[in-house]
Amino acid sequence: MKSTKKLLALLLATVLMASSLVACSSGDDKKDDTTNNNVTETDNTSTDQSNDVTMETITVWTDGAHEKEIRYEQIDAFNNGIGKELGIEIDYRVYGSNFTDTIKIAVQAGEAPDLFRADSKFVPDFVEAGYLVPLEDLPGSEDILDRYSDLVANQSHIFNGKTYTLPYNLTTYGFVVNKDLFAACGLTEEDYPKTWDEVVEVAKIITEASNGSAYGFGIAPSATWTISSFYTFGAGQNTGHYGYDYDKKQFAYSDFNPMISAIDQMVADGSVLPGFETMDADMIRAQFSAGTIGMMGAASFDAAVYNTQFPAKIDWEVIDIPAHDENGPQYKKFGNPTNLLAIGTKALEHPEKVLKVFEFFYDDKNSAQMYEEGLHIPVRSEAVALATKEPTMKNFHSFASFDEIFTMPPVPDNYIQFEGVTYREAIANIWTDPAVNDVEKIMAEIDAKYNAALSEIDPDIVDLYKLPEGVTPVRSN
Repeated sequence: MKSTKKLLALLLATVLMASSLVACSSGDDKKDDTTNNNVTETDNTSTDQSNDVTMETITVWTDGAHEKEIRYEQIDAFNNGIGKELGIEIDYRVYGSNFTDTIKIAVQAGEAPDLFRADSKFVPDFVEAGYLVPLEDLPGSEDILDRYSDLVANQSHIFNGKTYTLPYNLTTYGFVVNKDLFAACGLTEEDYPKTWDEVVEVAKIITEASNGSAYGFGIAPSATWTISSFYTFGAGQNTGHYGYDYDKKQFAYSDFNPMISAIDQMVADGSVLPGFETMDADMIRAQFSAGTIGMMGAASFDAAVYNTQFPAKIDWEVIDIPAHDENGPQYKKFGNPTNLLAIGTKALEHPEKVLKVFEFFYDDKNSAQMYEEGLHIPVRSEAVALATKEPTMKNFHSFASFDEIFTMPPVPDNYIQFEGVTYREAIANIWTDPAVNDVEKIMAEIDAKYNAALSEIDPDIVDLYKLPEGVTPVRSN
């Protein structure tokens, strides 16, 4: 056992020395982020003679390099302010692409920090192995747990009834329109489609008026991830789920039929940009940016695409996702959450102070600053409301326009096995066929196949994928 421990510690030291590791504290010179490339063992406690507060270092590891400069500023303010009063100094370390390997080695060697970025890919395994501490075990955590109670999900944040991480920021979804092309075709903002039937009508108008220079709609079904990220995920606000009905414990991709059929009809009408069958996501987005597409689905990360990767040569706008039916039910907007921090077992040495640091990172004011800089869309609308300015990135704010959000929980699709096409492949096949398809029949077969496979899973596993009490996609008004 001792030799195993030594080996793990040696591996950890090797990874740490190879990392692009950054320490941040009140006295650090942060001009060169590569100078502090190893960790030395130090006494983590000291006494501030001015107020007799015992100072302790709380370590935090992450791979969030894109946000590090703002974090440095926030942490410096904490360490030189309230941190001194509380007896806390945050030691913040930013790793590169090897973060996952680093943290896995660290937890096995018993060398993990107090807090570290919670990757959904390893959190379930870490919970099972006992590497993480639930928030409920930190005294005084009731307040933050209450503030996030309607944003958490089983098997993502909650395991075995305990909360091991919280959502922090979101990918959200919308519908982008080419304002210049609308105007050139005699259309105004009043003509922005509100339903998928209206999308079909407007796409035909744009295509016919453009005489081959532009088309009403754009898709890239060969990049199958765009089918979910541009269409089915956001369409959850029309169905109350994004493919798995939590109330019925059944897959229900056929609930998206109105949207699937509308796009199928636009393909048959010739309203979709030609050549889309072989285009990848970047190609279709470049076409929208160039002005040859009137409308298409989008996600919040596309704000950066149309501002920096393919700077738009057009005036464009983000509008709400088309409804399936003008009088149909509307649910909360859907957002795909990213978690921020998990709590390592080292936190049990000073749980009250670790909680203060955890709360600091999740503080709405700090989240608002991330939003102002166009770095994150906070999961809490209260944080967006605290922003003192809108992000300078064009239309980034539009993706953060929500009063209520449904943070999309995981679904049990990783457990099922079947032969044949997936739901996204089936939709891609429909859209790449120039003829109008029997969408109801095709999608009914998809649902049947998925649910047959689901029936083979242990019911106890399926029961884990339910919405926590108080969490619902239904709007409160």
